[in-house]
Amino acid sequence: MKKLEDIPKKEVFEVPDGYFDKLPGIIHARVSKPGAAMATPGWAYGLRYALPAVVLFAAGIFWYTRPGTDLSPEGLLAAVQTEELVAYLNDTDVSTDELLEDAQLDGIDASEIEGDVYGLNIPDDDLTIILDDID
Repeated sequence: MKKLEDIPKKEVFEVPDGYFDKLPGIIHARVSKPGAAMATPGWAYGLRYALPAVVLFAAGIFWYTRPGTDLSPEGLLAAVQTEELVAYLNDTDVSTDELLEDAQLDGIDASEIEGDVYGLNIPDDDLTIILDDID
């Protein structure tokens, strides 16, 4: 095994004569050249910092001023058009009896539904006249 003292020493890098004496002058000359340093104009700082802030501010205004949506089941159901509900129920295999079994309606709800479905609000006097004419 070789020892460190047995390995011959070689100069791998060669430095020109007087290089380190001239180096500070070379660096100073390069730094002091006009246009060597990139000066950032004032508007660039504005774009760098103000533009993202303005974008976030605009997004915040858009987010908080949009009309609120009611995400409750009643609100979502109210947003669906009646024609779409009827078309959906006609396309499914659910019968009216099955719907009425699951629905918990009181007398007021049943009267409102009956009035909406039949849409006839005929006073009793007129109804008796119509029935008498039929007989």
